[in-house]
Order: sequence, then structure tokens, then C-alpha cells
Amino acid sequence: MKSTVHIRAGIVSILLLCAGMIGFDAYGRSLENRYINALAPLDINQTINGIALQQAALQRPDLLLFYGSSDVMMTDTPYNAQRFFATYPTGFTVFQVANLGISSLNIAQYIAALGPDLRGKKVVVSISPANFFIGNFYGKNFSTLCASKLVFSTHLSTELKVDAAKRMSRYEDTLQNNPILRFAVVQLTGTSKANRLLYLLSWPLGELHILIMQLQEHAEIVLYLHSHPIDLNIKKIPQTIDWPTTLTTALADEKEHTSSNSFGIEDDHWAKYQYLVNNPIAAGSGDADFMRLVRSYPEWGDLELLQRVLQEEGAEPLILSRPMNVHLWEALGVSEQAQNTYYVKLNKTINQQHMLLVDFHQYGRDIYFSTDQYSHTSRDGWVYIDQTLDAFYHGQLKP
Repeated sequence: MKSTVHIRAGIVSILLLCAGMIGFDAYGRSLENRYINALAPLDINQTINGIALQQAALQRPDLLLFYGSSDVMMTDTPYNAQRFFATYPTGFTVFQVANLGISSLNIAQYIAALGPDLRGKKVVVSISPANFFIGNFYGKNFSTLCASKLVFSTHLSTELKVDAAKRMSRYEDTLQNNPILRFAVVQLTGTSKANRLLYLLSWPLGELHILIMQLQEHAEIVLYLHSHPIDLNIKKIPQTIDWPTTLTTALADEKEHTSSNSFGIEDDHWAKYQYLVNNPIAAGSGDADFMRLVRSYPEWGDLELLQRVLQEEGAEPLILSRPMNVHLWEALGVSEQAQNTYYVKLNKTINQQHMLLVDFHQYGRDIYFSTDQYSHTSRDGWVYIDQTLDAFYHGQLKP
């Protein structure tokens, strides 16, 4: 009799716990959906480390998901997309998910975590040439939740998950403190039937871990909203953008900040490159090393994986690249012909999936488009990007 009472009490406790979790999940989502437009311009940890705010942004037709790295963040200017579209001048603003050194593999995990909600939705992925010959900070931008959503996904193909697991296994340090995820990655990369069975057996535990992490994320956002006064009165100022005038103003502003040199480098950063004036580098001396590095860099494999995730999720993506500063790279010993290796490889990679690409290659000789050798965007360059984002949002760009 006592055992029956204990069993009933246990069942009731479990049911109450489940009801509480479901209720809190619903409460968290409702709060996030209510505040998402107000949170869009804020730089908070949950934007880059979780998926709840990205999922909420995806449900808003006036928010455009915009993923990127330092190419999105470095230049503090009113022409940066997040600030330029802050008042929804043409009906939308960007929801920026960006951090220094984010790799294509990080973004692939973010996209996979959004799941079927992404089908038919526009999303922008910004990349930089520097990602393909200098490197990234995948580990520092690693999200256990997003990576787990990819690995335990029920809507991505097994082949894609296996390939993703292989690429994730290159970064063993990100898996060391995540035993469930690590176990699943190991089984996915195995080739035996036992590996596949063990992966399937780990799936319920993986889903439970995901649920717990999502509840933790909701809790963090709820606490943030309760501890920070957020103004829900979003200021929207519809207007027609005069693009030629905006470009002229931005260019004049950029010239004021690059008056110390003929390479278009910001005055604050010119000291790093001043040696080029008195100690010129032989033309083309760096071509061989540059081309070898670009052609073989592992980031290309991550970009291909990202494209496959976008395709299987049914998203409508725009891939944005940045131009190389031709004159500066020539001064660094890399000819324009060698620089074109990047564009050839990029277009070949993107065209395999027939996705929309804007690489701004035609602005490579415009010294005012980028601020340094890493293709960080200038004030002038941002206006071209803003114009592209606006056209994409309004359906004026097609693959």
C-alpha cells in the first residue's frame, strides 16, 4: 500500500514538474516575442550564446537576421546596418548576431538550431576574405546549445549531421566539458552499426539536455528583462532613402578619417602600416604563399557545410562578402591577380548551391570601401551594404 502511495506521489511530482517546465517555457517565449524589437539594437550575451532571441526575431516580419563577424562590428559609424536601419526607414531593421571571429561553422550551428521555422525566411550571412587565410575564433564563439541542436536535429539529414560532426571533432577542446555532445559526435563520426545505434540511444538524453539549456536561457532572458528597464515604444520613422546623397556624405566623412595615407586606412590604424612607405615589399613576392593558403584553408569546408544547412532548412539566404583592398594588398606583395584567387574560390563554392552572393569585387580598387587589409568596412562601404540589404529585404535581389 505504501509503495503504491509513493508511486502515485512520484507520478504527481513528475507531472507537476513537467507542467511547470511547459508553463515557464511558454512564459519565456511570450516575453521574448513581446520585447524582441526592443532588444534588437542591444548587445546582450543571449543573442550570441543562445537561440531564443533569434527564434523570436524570426517570427517578426520587420526584423532581418544578419549574421557576421568583425566585418559587421568593427567600424563605429551611423552607417553600420544596425544603426542605419534603427528607425525602420524602409519598414525593417536588422537583428544582428555577430561577434569577433565567428566562423561559418558557428553560424551553421545557429541556423540549424532555428530548425523548420527558417523555411522561406530571409537571412543574411556576412563573411570576410580574412576568414579564409587568417583564421577565426570558433572555440570562443562556441554554443553548446546550438551545437547540440544540430547534432540531435530530427529535420537535418544524417549525412549532413555526420559531416558536421567530423568538422566539429577538429575542435576537441569545445567538447571536453560536454560529455553528451561529445559522445554523440564520436558516434556520428564512427562508421559501424554499433556507432549508429549508440547515437540513436543517446538522442533522448541529448534532447533532455537541450530542453534544460533552453529553460536556462529563458530564465536568463527573463531575469535580464526584469532587471533592465526596456522601452517598448519603438521609434519608427518611415522615409525614402536618398542613396546618392548618403553615399556622397559617407565618402566625405571617410576621407576625413583617412587623410594620412593613400591606402584608405583609418588614421588611427595607419601607424601599423607606415613601414610600407620606407620599406616597400617586392611586387608579387607574396603571391605563391597567399594563393596556396586561400585555396587550402579549412574555412571553405565550413562554408560549404553552412550552405547545406541553409538549403536543408529551406532558408532564403544572401551571402555577403567584402572586397579586398587591392592597392594595400599590392603594397603587401600580393598582386591583384593573386587576390582574385579568393573571388574565384568563393563564387565556385557558392554557385554549387545556387545561392545569392554579393561579393563587391568591383570595389576592390576603391580605397575607401575598406579600412584595412582585413576588409573591415568603412563608412562609405557600409552604405553600399545597406543598399544591398534594403534591396534584399524588399525582394529586389535574385540569385
